[in-house]
Amino acid sequence: MTNRKGAPRVVIVGLLSVFLFFTLFPMYFMLITSFKTNFQLSINYFGLPTDPQFGFMQDAFSKVWIYMKNTIFISGLSVIGVLIVSSLTAYVFARFRFPLKQTLFALLLAFLMIPGILMLVPQFVLVTNMGLINRPWAAILPYIAGGQLVVIFVFRTFFEEIPKELIESIRMDGGNELVIFFRLVLPLAIPIVLSMGLVNILSTWNDFIWPLLVLSDQSQTTLTVGLYRFMDPQQKIYGSIFSGMTIASIPLMALFAFTMKYFVQGMTSGAVKA
Repeated sequence: MTNRKGAPRVVIVGLLSVFLFFTLFPMYFMLITSFKTNFQLSINYFGLPTDPQFGFMQDAFSKVWIYMKNTIFISGLSVIGVLIVSSLTAYVFARFRFPLKQTLFALLLAFLMIPGILMLVPQFVLVTNMGLINRPWAAILPYIAGGQLVVIFVFRTFFEEIPKELIESIRMDGGNELVIFFRLVLPLAIPIVLSMGLVNILSTWNDFIWPLLVLSDQSQTTLTVGLYRFMDPQQKIYGSIFSGMTIASIPLMALFAFTMKYFVQGMTSGAVKA
């Protein structure tokens, strides 16, 4: 019996170890390559650098910093806008009755079936006519408009599970809907707010196509586009390229490390009902 139970456990641990290796190895390779010259990389591809070149990291930071500031500004405002608009919209769908409520919600979810690539041309024409090209709002406003659908669905599901007795008790104390939303509903939804915020930051931080279209100005572009232009087509210095990638990854890794607990809570909220 021991062998029968032990064998599957060994298989599971082995598979998890393989998955962990393939997850961490690209990060390891990116980090060690950041300190190698092209010659060191050619003779010692996967090994640790024998003579680390720290100047690559300093040079990359001086060039990438402007792109990082732009990305932090755009992603920060975008996620704030998405969370504010989506939470209020979800609360209305969860707690109010009005004509065609289910039809409107179904229509809202139907937009999830439309591939995002099909919206590039209409969005580009819209922001061009609004005179927003090469301005941060050319990225922020479409991110807010396009990032709400999944968040509204998740928020509404959670808001509907909040006991009505809690809401009625606040109403009996004279609280209006704004008091109920900001003092009861939103504090209870903090794990979901943080998890949905993290998901939106990941999508905007890593987006490449849209900033490439609307932020062609070098001083306004984001990290992904900046790193792409950072690669000299005439002479690729891999130490500088991978240093830039490493620096660009640090904020997201730090953010996820500090919010991982809330991210897991938010993803599992509502999965088990009391």
